[in-house]
Amino acid sequence: MKVNKKYITISILFCLFLIFSAKGQNSDVSVVFGEKNITLAEQLTITAVVSNVGEGQNPDCKFPEIPNFKKTGVSKTKNTSIVSGQKIIICKITQNYNPTQEGTFKLNNLKVLVNGAEVKLENGMVVVANASEKPKTGDDGEEDFSDFVEGKKTEFIEVKEDVFLSLTTDKKSPYVGEAFNVTFAFYVAESNGAELKIDKYEVQIPEIIKKLKPENCWEENFGLVEAKEQDLVINGKKYHEYRFYQATLYPLNNQAVKFPSVTLNLLKFNISKTGERKPVSVSYSTKALSVQPRELPPHPLRQQMSVGVFSLKEKVNQYKTNTGKAIEYHLEISGDGNASTVKLPDVKSDSLFDFYPPEVKSSVLPQGSKVIGTQAFTFQIIPKQAGNFELGRYFYWVYFDPKRAKYDTLRSKIAINIVGETIESIEAPSTEGSIYDGIENVATVANEINYSTMIRGQANILIAIMLLGMIYAFWQKKK
Repeated sequence: MKVNKKYITISILFCLFLIFSAKGQNSDVSVVFGEKNITLAEQLTITAVVSNVGEGQNPDCKFPEIPNFKKTGVSKTKNTSIVSGQKIIICKITQNYNPTQEGTFKLNNLKVLVNGAEVKLENGMVVVANASEKPKTGDDGEEDFSDFVEGKKTEFIEVKEDVFLSLTTDKKSPYVGEAFNVTFAFYVAESNGAELKIDKYEVQIPEIIKKLKPENCWEENFGLVEAKEQDLVINGKKYHEYRFYQATLYPLNNQAVKFPSVTLNLLKFNISKTGERKPVSVSYSTKALSVQPRELPPHPLRQQMSVGVFSLKEKVNQYKTNTGKAIEYHLEISGDGNASTVKLPDVKSDSLFDFYPPEVKSSVLPQGSKVIGTQAFTFQIIPKQAGNFELGRYFYWVYFDPKRAKYDTLRSKIAINIVGETIESIEAPSTEGSIYDGIENVATVANEINYSTMIRGQANILIAIMLLGMIYAFWQKKK
């Protein structure tokens, strides 16, 4: 049996194409070094950047051991963005290394394992100096002695920075359970002439945010995965705000909510007349804050009471119907408060109606400077007697309004008209023509299909078949 070499070559190329196509579905990975000119008080960092990370997935990274450096900790951040209508999730994993001695060290043949695959780092040099003698480096990483060229020291012009760091809350004494907002941000004045850069952003910011989260509060985070930037005016002066953390907190008890002072380290670059840049470390700190919650006024159920400014929306699918025919009633409570605490009183069946457990849906969405929570309930109701009935007799909710400092009740305002003969309790609600009729008798399987895995598996099977075919062709030719 003769086999044309041209066909064999085409088959091999096709196999390679399938292999790379299958690999192309995996995440993109890059690994980079951080600052290579450090002191004994600073850290060397290696960061793995993994894009196209799936929802809920956390890449597995194993970083190398480096002579003269000691691993000290790992930080992880995720950033979600929308590109051409597609959600892209980028995960950054940073390994920190503390130098154990001064010197110049080669970093050669280092590899990072990301999800089991090796990623090589570029070779380079790291200079570790005494904390008080950090050498200035140029863009190529070599020591820069231009300050002393021809026996003259270069003069750098120091520009005073016009910035400040702030941690603020919008309430100093909320009620227990009442929402208050906390914001951590850095402000740069429009008149600022200094060049600034946050030092080791991916290490500092997560650590600061961790310190700011109190234990005795329920938190609804605004989900800032990167600094939110905006221009604003403070006391008549224009600033650019870099907001790192924003959350709405709900005190769980009357214990003081304490926020420690936190410090942000930056690099300020002084510029010489010849355009040379010299980094200088500067830092800014916030003041410690304390928020003292107040107890709610006396009430038998104040320990379970929701606190906030709420409103009620409701609708019913029919205002007039016959006894024995299901009514669908939708009730929605939303507002500036902790939606997770919204619980309606138990509605029990009686001689007038049979009530069935509701379908419940919850949502929490930031709106401006507030977090709006919503709890939606959908009830199935079977009327059993004729007459005009107000649903407010059954559906109501008591809460505490902090603006008016009083307890209030949201109550249904819907009335329904029922006609027909009196009936006894029935087993289940019945709706004519419902697409859900008999759904309880339908067998279902809740397996989720992973199309990416399925396609890769099929590609691998096809490649294996083609390779076996090629081997068989060569064997026949030899025979």
